[in-house]
Amino acid sequence: MKRTYCILLALAASTPGAGCGDEGTGGGGQGVTLPCYPADTALADGDPDELYAASDIPRFDFRLRDETWAELQANALEEEYVEAEACYRGSRVGLLGLRFKGGYGTLELCYDEEKELPCPKLSMKVKFDEYVDGQRFYRQKRLNFHAMMRDPTRVHERITYGLYRDMGVVAPRSAWATLHVNGEPLGLFAMVEDIDGRFTKNQFPDEPDGKLYKAAWPISDDPHYYGEKLETNEEEEGTSHQRFLAFAEDLAISEGADRLAALSRWTDVAELQRYMAVDDAILNWDGVTTFYAGADGSSANHNFFFYEEPTSGTFRLIPWDLDNTLSMGSFEYFGQVPHWTETPEDCAERFPIYRGTEEVYAPGCDVLFSALNQDLEGYRSAVRDMLEGPFSEGRLEAEVDRYAELIRPSVEEDPHGLQLLDWRADLDVLKRDLSGMRARMERLLDDAARGD
Repeated sequence: MKRTYCILLALAASTPGAGCGDEGTGGGGQGVTLPCYPADTALADGDPDELYAASDIPRFDFRLRDETWAELQANALEEEYVEAEACYRGSRVGLLGLRFKGGYGTLELCYDEEKELPCPKLSMKVKFDEYVDGQRFYRQKRLNFHAMMRDPTRVHERITYGLYRDMGVVAPRSAWATLHVNGEPLGLFAMVEDIDGRFTKNQFPDEPDGKLYKAAWPISDDPHYYGEKLETNEEEEGTSHQRFLAFAEDLAISEGADRLAALSRWTDVAELQRYMAVDDAILNWDGVTTFYAGADGSSANHNFFFYEEPTSGTFRLIPWDLDNTLSMGSFEYFGQVPHWTETPEDCAERFPIYRGTEEVYAPGCDVLFSALNQDLEGYRSAVRDMLEGPFSEGRLEAEVDRYAELIRPSVEEDPHGLQLLDWRADLDVLKRDLSGMRARMERLLDDAARGD
């Protein structure tokens, strides 16, 4: 069993099996469970827009048996749901599934006994219908609570997902919440909409029942590659990935302008150009352009979804996991990797990142990006629209100030968070960085104009 030194969450002295309406105290008598009143039936069919409106910071209370909570922490890497009773704003939600969540850079590192990375809190995921068929919460089956381990400002996901949406790119909604387990405060979390079948029905009402793939890129001729990454429609007998396979083949066998034409047959190129304008602006160094090199010469990017519209066959790119963005300092770890609009002479060359701990391939060698490179003026037009609109001077800085005012009390009360002075200093750095990011994109346009 892995050690749990990195989970600094005290167990409450609760009665095993108690419902979330019972009060209890944790270590030192500090934790108190919010009284949980009868279920509010309106929660199931509530408007998700209201949940993510960020007009205040709601509180979730979870109650588990002490032994269940201990086992969940000890076996967090398994990412298996356990039973928990939940309350939201003092109203009973009901029995649901609760687990930890994360990837290599978060959950796995927290349980690496050699590196002993301290993890005061971990991201969590809720599944409302894990034990109660058909149970919903604001019309959702699942909900993510991100610990914001790589975001000292606590505002990255709210701002970046909003920026994608402002540019006409489908992206999940995000707000904040505070979590308590058995009366013990876990602190402030980003509350992020899950990308699942409910999400696709909401975002693609005219094409709601297509296939959703997590981190599948059009680079393989192996149907098992796409099958392993399928997130919806798994129950369909004889599920086929022929469209994704054809998409990949179309890109692979074409070159130059023909490759752009192939990309146009399978995607909305203008939407991809807007996606990349935002992706570049927010310095998303751990997203679609980062092709990590495997020991066997393979490459893989992550932190995105592709949705296949069932009628049109169009593939829509959706961003995910954006806490690593909006930081000029972090972007420096990306090293000297060529921009995706550049194609090096040697596409087998590997570029060190993270101070040499990882290697990546140049994104400009990828078939999708080499296709998108054939219409760089379309991309630059998207950058101009962004700089004149949602990324214009002062706009995001005002958002930072507004959101900071909203979450300040929760940041101050977070038992595993930053000191308030440090948090405010990080916000000041972010606002300075926003100015630098804007200037970087403007230089990109100036360099392109000189090159033309």
